[in-house]
Amino acid sequence: MSEHIQPTSPLDPFLVQFLVQVQAGKAGYQPGPEASAVASRLDIPRAFVDALFTSARTRGLLKPLYGRGTKIRWTVSPSGEDFIHRHGV
Repeated sequence: MSEHIQPTSPLDPFLVQFLVQVQAGKAGYQPGPEASAVASRLDIPRAFVDALFTSARTRGLLKPLYGRGTKIRWTVSPSGEDFIHRHGV
């Protein structure tokens, strides 16, 4: 059985950068409150960070990180880690 590889997307280079930022935050990523800081670090519009988050979550590159409180934080999934490594980071 062959491994399923997703075709490349024009978003992939940006997704890699976004995932690296999520990975750098040891407590996970919370969309909304942290989007502006990520946008600033990556020098991209905040709305684009929201689009990257949605894309990463939909593609299974992120997984929920449950903890205290009602807010769900997100962390890079094993698929996301593979994605980062496949793209040379």
